[in-house]
Amino acid sequence: MKKWVCNVCGYVHEGDNPPDVCPVCGVGPEEFSLQGEAVKEAAPPKRWKCTVCDYIHVGDEPPDVCPVCGVGKDKFILLVDEVVELTPEAVLTADEGTINAALDAVSYGLYVVSSTKDGKINGQTANAVFQVTARPPQIALCLNKLNLTTEFIEASGKVAVSILAQEQRDMVRVFGYQSGRTADKFAAVEYVTGKNGCPILKNCLGYLEAEVLPDKTTDVGTHILFVAKVTSGKLAGKSDALTYALYRKVK
Repeated sequence: MKKWVCNVCGYVHEGDNPPDVCPVCGVGPEEFSLQGEAVKEAAPPKRWKCTVCDYIHVGDEPPDVCPVCGVGKDKFILLVDEVVELTPEAVLTADEGTINAALDAVSYGLYVVSSTKDGKINGQTANAVFQVTARPPQIALCLNKLNLTTEFIEASGKVAVSILAQEQRDMVRVFGYQSGRTADKFAAVEYVTGKNGCPILKNCLGYLEAEVLPDKTTDVGTHILFVAKVTSGKLAGKSDALTYALYRKVK
């Protein structure tokens, strides 16, 4: 029996042909590839990365529409994955494609960033979360302007970060492959409400609550860079944290 893997969410379908619609993320059969050696033989050489949601598309050209976040092909960048020996000559030939490939190798964690607005809650998967100072404790988050969670954070100035454990890979799909404008992401997820009113995943590895510092918020083009003062946080588990590199390897 053939196994077909969804290139968007990792769902595996068994059958002679891929499904008409992925039951997990809703993309069509064109986003499925045969599992195993057949994928390597059939896979086109180029990889295109969506600059909005980080979806990776394999093909000679980027897709007309990103199957995850819906932006157009102009939001995709080419990743030039050629591995070279670093010589004085080699470093002189770097271009946009090789820069993008190198950036794609930077290690990130994976988190669920959440906020609240007018009694409503929402959250999203994010990888651009990091500590900037220890005293006082401050973190930075960089989120796309189009995301509902960004809108909530800008309105309330409040945010919570649930740190995902390696066994929580399913949370990446729940909070990263659908929009809070059309789905209640927390409907089937256990969570507790933090001191600042933002939802925190019940089984996360740990969490942080923070208040955004408006004078340090920066528009960086497609994204908003928030710097926030940490007001609360605790560890809630002892397993290893989920990284973006691990997720892409085993999803």
